[in-house]
Amino acid sequence: MTEYVFGPVPSRRFGRSLGVNPIPMKVCNYSCVYCQLGRTKNLQIERKKYFETKDVIDSLYERISANGGIDYITFMGDGEPTLAANLGEMVSELKGLWDGKTALITNGSLLFKTDVKKDALLFDVVSPTVAAGDEKKFRRIHRPHGKITYDLYLKGLMQFSEEYEGDLWAEVMLIRDLNDDEESLLAIRDILDRINPSRIYFNAPIRPPSEPWVKVPSQESIERALDMFPGSIDMTEPEEGEFSTPQDSGIKALLDIAKNHPLREDQALSILSSFIEGDEAVDLLKKLVVDNRLMTTEYGGKRFYRGT
Repeated sequence: MTEYVFGPVPSRRFGRSLGVNPIPMKVCNYSCVYCQLGRTKNLQIERKKYFETKDVIDSLYERISANGGIDYITFMGDGEPTLAANLGEMVSELKGLWDGKTALITNGSLLFKTDVKKDALLFDVVSPTVAAGDEKKFRRIHRPHGKITYDLYLKGLMQFSEEYEGDLWAEVMLIRDLNDDEESLLAIRDILDRINPSRIYFNAPIRPPSEPWVKVPSQESIERALDMFPGSIDMTEPEEGEFSTPQDSGIKALLDIAKNHPLREDQALSILSSFIEGDEAVDLLKKLVVDNRLMTTEYGGKRFYRGT
């Protein structure tokens, strides 16, 4: 059974957030070197209706009803959510049953398309990625579909920022020895000055990336970036906060979250410990790996678990 909704999960940007997958796993027009979900094996650029709007909305209604105190419903997906041709239809119907805030996390590369821009304008918050200030870095970091150029990406971002009346929150992904030097940051700052986001978040590859050579920048580089962007928000440290899971959902809740949001070992054990004892949680986590329902990897001195 396809899972359209996961969480609530603790988000440093969106508080207690429900995540929505409007697309199947790794449907994307990028294959970012830092992606926590691995490489994109088949790059896509054409929009399609992957899931029925009613199925996604029904799943959302069920999850909203079972969980109070949701801060945001965040469309993000296991790739690029704007590739869902019925994205606008989904968020419009959601707004008819829920009066809270909606957010779109996007790589921003398709905003030059009129239909994509129209859909994105419906969200309360749109958070595009800005990680490269030139074509060379753009291709090196994101490895986009051949029809996506840096100029098209930039054109779409500029046009959208001029029309959008909601909150534009830019996310800058910093990667050691790739875009954390002063020259790269100056180029990124030029873009952000032009789109004028209400917030700027600095992120780093704190979960296992698709390419093993990708590393978190040094503390010195992070501090330099923060100094160059006064008022920006540091998200380069591992997130804290509890993952909220219904008592009766058990293992399913863990697997749903881990598929979309690779978990540190302490986070995975925290979820399992909400319905079984501590020692049993450790044994169960090991069994899920043996049964190939979770895969594990080491990164940054920590063990992570991701759904298979």
